[in-house]
Amino acid sequence: MSSITAEFSDWEYRNIALAAVAQCAVLVHELATEGSVSRHTMRACLRPVYLMNPDSVQQLYPDIADLNQGIKTLQQSFDSAGLKENAEVVRYMLGMLVLQQRLSGEKAMQAAIGERLHSLLPDDPGAELMPEDMPIQALHADCSALARLYQDTISKLSFRIHVAGNPEHLRDHVVADQIRALLLAGIRSAFLWHQLGGRRWHLFFYKKRIRETLSGIRRKLIS
Repeated sequence: MSSITAEFSDWEYRNIALAAVAQCAVLVHELATEGSVSRHTMRACLRPVYLMNPDSVQQLYPDIADLNQGIKTLQQSFDSAGLKENAEVVRYMLGMLVLQQRLSGEKAMQAAIGERLHSLLPDDPGAELMPEDMPIQALHADCSALARLYQDTISKLSFRIHVAGNPEHLRDHVVADQIRALLLAGIRSAFLWHQLGGRRWHLFFYKKRIRETLSGIRRKLIS
């Protein structure tokens, strides 16, 4: 996997992948508490799930600005006030990192997930994955398929993420499917973060460096 581009270094891409996990966590929290999220932002999180053998990190995250919400939230979470404000989001993010680690030891489950994802790909290999103008019904169908995949595989692991929120939203099957699809997407980005050298202990020992890196990424996006 090519990891250097003209814009971002290996270290920066590692933390962009972590920010993608954080953005999935942010959307899970918004769905659970508010019942809806930006379709564009959700698409940016879900699209990498289908790219199982990307040529580069950039192919997974072609527009880093789409992950700005996750970058900002992750950056804020490295101080005590931000951690308190984003407590549920951080809990979901750490949960996805734990599930990534558990799943990494389940080779048969990984193979089953890969086969199911392959079956969900468009018949036309040249077709764009989750295009910008995809109808809302198509997005719901994708989320439903990914949610079933999550339930059939990852939800059977001993560790589970408990999502808290408004019971009315959590009972809505469309919202529930979107939440499970985003958890799967977060675990996908967690795998990339781990492949690029990310480890959970880095979140404690490299806090200042990660926060400064995220600030630098945001400055690049603005400029």
